[in-house]
Amino acid sequence: MTRKEKLERLEENLGQIASINPEVMTNFKSLKEAAMKEGVLTSREKTLVALGIVISKQCGDCIINWVNTAIEKGITFEELVEVCGVTMLLNGGPGAAYSCQAVETYQELKNE
Repeated sequence: MTRKEKLERLEENLGQIASINPEVMTNFKSLKEAAMKEGVLTSREKTLVALGIVISKQCGDCIINWVNTAIEKGITFEELVEVCGVTMLLNGGPGAAYSCQAVETYQELKNE
């Protein structure tokens, strides 16, 4: 399964959750919108923070989702690699392994 297909599957599954538990998903979306809105940090900068966190949390599907968001926000490959460097500093080997997933995801999604 490609990362694009995984992203589509994730969106479908979230839709199923929303159909059964709309209040939770509505509130979750509201929280995301509030957290990611422009403030002292730009939405773009917050996306870089989110990337570092999902790589650190070792969440493969989250990496796909946030790398896709990063691409939509115009975040460059070089910026992603710098985030990966900080993640590796703070997480050692696992940070390196999941940073590689983020790099591969960026390259795959960017080239589709």
